[in-house]
Amino acid sequence: MNKLSIKFKIVLWYTIVMIVVAVGTLYVTSSISQDILIRDSYGRLIGSVNDMAKVMTMPRDNMKKMPGSHFFDKGIHTGVYDENHNLIGGYIPFDFVDEIALEDEKREEVKINGENYIYYIKKADSPSEPVWILGVISVANETRMFDSVFKTNMIIILVLILAASIGGYFILKKAFKPVDKISKTAKAISESSDLSRRIGLGNGNDEIYRLGETFDEMLDKIESTMEAEKQFTSDASHELRTPVAVINSECEYAMDCAKTVDEAKESIQAIKRQSDKMSKLISELLTISRMDRNTQQINLEQVDLSELLSMVCDEQKEIGREDIKLETDIPKDIFVNADRFMITRLFINLISNGYRYGKENGKVKVSLLEKENYIEVQVEDDGIGIKKEDLSKIWERFYQVDTARRNDDGSMGLGLSMVKWIAQCHGGKVEVSSELGKGSTFVFTMPKGL
Repeated sequence: MNKLSIKFKIVLWYTIVMIVVAVGTLYVTSSISQDILIRDSYGRLIGSVNDMAKVMTMPRDNMKKMPGSHFFDKGIHTGVYDENHNLIGGYIPFDFVDEIALEDEKREEVKINGENYIYYIKKADSPSEPVWILGVISVANETRMFDSVFKTNMIIILVLILAASIGGYFILKKAFKPVDKISKTAKAISESSDLSRRIGLGNGNDEIYRLGETFDEMLDKIESTMEAEKQFTSDASHELRTPVAVINSECEYAMDCAKTVDEAKESIQAIKRQSDKMSKLISELLTISRMDRNTQQINLEQVDLSELLSMVCDEQKEIGREDIKLETDIPKDIFVNADRFMITRLFINLISNGYRYGKENGKVKVSLLEKENYIEVQVEDDGIGIKKEDLSKIWERFYQVDTARRNDDGSMGLGLSMVKWIAQCHGGKVEVSSELGKGSTFVFTMPKGL
C-alpha cells in the first residue's frame, strides 16, 4: 500500500467510499420500498376483498353465474367459501384454505411452493348463510418488477462510480502535475547545485500553485543568502589579506632592514595598527556570525537613553575629526528597555559614520526625540551624501559609498548592517534619506518598552 501513488490512493479511497455509500443507500431504499410495497399490497388486497363482500348479498345461484374475471383483478385472486370450506364462487389457484381457520379480518403472509403470498379473509352475510371471502396476492409478482429496477439501478450506479473514479484519476493526475514539476526541480537542484532554477508554475490560485510560488520565493531567498555568504567570505578574506600582508612585510623589514630602534618602532607601530584592524574585523565578523545564527544575546534592561547617547557623543567628539563639529539636542531622563551594549554600538556606528563621510569643516547633529510610545534618534551630517541608487545597498555587508576611505580609516563596511540588525532586535527600524553632495540623515526609531 505504501508503494502506491497518492493519486491512486485518493481515487481508491473515494471509490470505496462511493461504493459503500451507494450500496448502503440502495439497501436502505430497497428495504423501505419493499415495506411500502407490502403495505400497498395489503391495502389493495383488503380493498378488493371488502368490495367483494359488498356484493355478497345476492343469491348464491346468481353469484355462481358471475364471470371468473370478476374474482381476479390486479393480481388478486378472490374466492368465496361456505362454513365447510367449500368454494362456492371465484377461483384460488392453489389449495391452502384447509390449513387455515376462517376468521373475520384475518390476514397473514404464507409461503406456498417456495413463493410468498399474503391473504385476507372477510366474513360477509349473504341472503342464505354467512360466507367467507378469501383474497390472495403473490408477493413475488409484486416485488419482481422492483427487483428488476433495483438491479438496473445497481448496474447504473456501479458504471457511474467507475466512470467517476476514472475521471477523478485523470483530474488528479492533471492536478498533481505541478507537484511532479516541484519534485523534478528539487531533484535537479540537488543534483546540479544550481540554485538559479525555479519551478515556474505560472498563474494559479489553488494550494499547489501557492506551494510552487512559496518554493520559488524560498529558492530566491536561499540563492540570495548563498550569494551573500559567498560575497561575505570573499570580502572578509580580502579584508584580512591586506593587514596580514602588511604585518608580514613590516616584520621582514624590522628583521632585515631596520638599523635603528626608531625604525623598528615604526614597523612595530604599523604592525600594531594592522593587528588592531584585524582584531576589530574579527570581532565584527564574530558578532555578525552570531546575528546570522540568532545566538547573539540580547539583555534588555531599563536604560537612560539620554545619558547613554550623551556619553557616546562626548567620546566621538574626542576621537573624531577635529574639523567636524558635533551638535547635540538630547533631552534628559528618557528611558527605554534596551540592551545597553547593543544600543551603544548602534549609536557609535551611526555617529562615526557621520564623521567618516563628513566634509571638511562640516558638522554632525545628533537629536533625541520622545514620542508617545516610541523614541526617535536622528543623526544628520552635511557630508558627501549618497546616490539614490546606492541607498538600498548601504545596508549590505562590506559595502562602502566611498571606497577610497576603506583603507585609511579602518572602516570595513559592516557598521550599517549591524545597525539595521540591532534596530530590528529592539522592535525598531532605521531609515535614511540623502542627497548627493549635501549630506545624509539616519533616523532610528524603537518602542519604549518591549
